[in-house]
Amino acid sequence: MLPILTLLSLIPSLVFAVPCVQFDTNWDLYAFGGNEDVKLGNSSSWSQPSVTPLSTSGRPPWTGQYTQCLQSQYNNAMYVLGADDSDLSKIYIYNFAEDSWSLQDTSAEPSNLGMSRSASVLDHDTNVIFTLTSGSGASLYQLDLSTIQATAGSSQAWSAVENPSFSTSGYTPVAAEASNHIHYFGVPDTAAGSADLFVVHYAYFQPTPQSYPTLNGGEAFPDSGGQAINVPNEANNAPDQMVFFPNDFSNSYVVTHWTNPGSYNSTSGVPFATDLINTTQILPAPSSQDQQASYAASPTDLVQIDTAGNIYYMTNAISSSYTVQSGASWTKMSYQLVGSGGSGGNTTSSSSSTSMTGGSSSTTGTSGSSETSAGASGSKTSGAASSGTSKSSSSTSGAAGVSASLGRWDLAGVVMTFAAVGGVILL
Repeated sequence: MLPILTLLSLIPSLVFAVPCVQFDTNWDLYAFGGNEDVKLGNSSSWSQPSVTPLSTSGRPPWTGQYTQCLQSQYNNAMYVLGADDSDLSKIYIYNFAEDSWSLQDTSAEPSNLGMSRSASVLDHDTNVIFTLTSGSGASLYQLDLSTIQATAGSSQAWSAVENPSFSTSGYTPVAAEASNHIHYFGVPDTAAGSADLFVVHYAYFQPTPQSYPTLNGGEAFPDSGGQAINVPNEANNAPDQMVFFPNDFSNSYVVTHWTNPGSYNSTSGVPFATDLINTTQILPAPSSQDQQASYAASPTDLVQIDTAGNIYYMTNAISSSYTVQSGASWTKMSYQLVGSGGSGGNTTSSSSSTSMTGGSSSTTGTSGSSETSAGASGSKTSGAASSGTSKSSSSTSGAAGVSASLGRWDLAGVVMTFAAVGGVILL
């Protein structure tokens, strides 16, 4: 029997070990991080999903608190960060086509991965991961995986890029990418409806935030923490849309950004109506109001998995014209990923209904609004990226092995264990 203090030390890992969802390039849905990882098929089957277990050989331990599952669309692969809480240097690669796992070694990893499930972004065009660490004086780091495809290769080193143009004191990074610009939502003291930007191809932070007015007079997305994801497109080009899910669960905000790569003030080549450039559209808030939930998108559909393994989806949420569908709603899948982390520590509430409509919060995606700009404010020659290293955080605790084995316990089971040894927990 483990001492009570040892068991107490394992509670954070137990509570926060989290699952994730992601799509392959055929837009089949997958769920990871339970007792098993599974394929759930495409959206036409989600009402009665056909569940296919995936390979267990080499899979991550899924003990991380802030795991991110990033789709590499070019390679039909998924890169998993933070799945091993004892070693942040490990990146697990899942090959969708071959149903196989491999482990990518890295070095000089950041001291933390942003303490967020949205701190890292995989740039579509370069296959480089960008991660903004958390805490005062945080830096942006990059990991070049351009030589890595769907299977791990030689060890790669993280390097420092530069410090952000905004203060990171008290900021938990929330990032997503559109048109090769990484957007940071919820930066303190940034106006509602605005985001701070890092311009990937010029390696610099835009000095001022970019505004994204909401179409049809809807409310602006809040300046708050949350989660954010990219929305891929069928043509396998760099994404032009993101979805921001704020912690207040007011709505799901679809943010559209596009910049002409040759001239920032030109709209030539924009793949949608120009009045959508730098705007926000509104979809209903997720059904499960779990701040540690994971999200994924296909070109048309949105999916949420909460920390209890419940899966919700919204089909045909975004049309081929990049406008949101009026009346789109979230539906709860009958399948639950068993053995997920249980109730997340930041869960506020969860909808018990199987469907949730947008009501008055949903808007159509057309507007005559002229309050948009053609792109980011001004181009700028490259601010030279500086190389750097950080302290490794790969040390393991003495209870790491026990923590991994306990990561799938339900919290109630631990409470019963404490009771059996005479322990008392105040929750």
